[in-house]
Amino acid sequence: MINPQLKYDQIVGRQGNFKWGDIYIPCTLAVPKEAPKGSRISRLNSRKLGRTIHALSTPERVFVQFALYNPALIDIHEQKMLSPIPTVHPLRGHPLSTESFPPPLSGTLSIAQAIGFEHYIIVYAHQNGERKKKPFPYQGDLLLFLTDFSGRPFAVNWTVKDTAVAFSERRSTKAKTPAQQKKDRDFAEMRAQLEADYYASGGIRTHQVSMDMLDTAVIANLDLIFSMHGLQLTHDPQLMEDFSIAVQRAYTEGTPVAQIAIQYGSRWGRRDQFIARIYQDIWNRKLAVDMFKPIHIDHPLNHEEKDLLTAFGYLFEGFSG
Repeated sequence: MINPQLKYDQIVGRQGNFKWGDIYIPCTLAVPKEAPKGSRISRLNSRKLGRTIHALSTPERVFVQFALYNPALIDIHEQKMLSPIPTVHPLRGHPLSTESFPPPLSGTLSIAQAIGFEHYIIVYAHQNGERKKKPFPYQGDLLLFLTDFSGRPFAVNWTVKDTAVAFSERRSTKAKTPAQQKKDRDFAEMRAQLEADYYASGGIRTHQVSMDMLDTAVIANLDLIFSMHGLQLTHDPQLMEDFSIAVQRAYTEGTPVAQIAIQYGSRWGRRDQFIARIYQDIWNRKLAVDMFKPIHIDHPLNHEEKDLLTAFGYLFEGFSG
């Protein structure tokens, strides 16, 4: 376990001077030496963002995939530092931002004092031997950057847990005394308020998201189509467009779309590329399949009854959404 001072230097070194155009580096990488002990880490390669996203838990992986499924998403900052001192708005300097000076964020230290939360403090030993107390930066889960219908960028903050009840109590699955349970519930409530108020100071809305909000079929489908979304296809682009049209026709007629992949694969070779293209068309929302039911391409695809992004559209809304 890295000591607090080294972790402080790591976080501030990675994020203290971030500006748009830099390669984003999360506070904590999804690697064994940095991730919390026992966490189920994932590194997801996003074709849209052109970089690897670091998820520190299974719920984070699921909601990274869900966020990337939204075509309005333009970026994700995972494991984002919550600055203890006032700092610039996360969209400051973004090339799509029309606001030269969006409102700054209040530091977590002043917010903690306002709400009566005991901020984590470390004693920092400088090279000259001087020791000073410093507020240690907390970190969030997923900060999403999206565009609205006019193309204007905005941000939405997601805090992520496995279950909704986990938001109301720290270490909710562990046995504890009533006094400890109250302490952990109070901590969870105040920590959540700290983060929500931090982002609200800059006009950014926070949503609590948990894996039990999503059907198991939705989770499985997102994982399936995400795994195919970035595969490079070597067949001629026009051939693949013709294939997509044929797949759309089969989907409409109720024919298993895998049959089309088999036909094209028999003629042109590399059947796996045609199968991947089917999943990519679903990922890119060209095939309106029902994401709430398992996707089986060797059976007629279920037609969409409710759009996944419409059903959970509120999670992608800011204060003015």
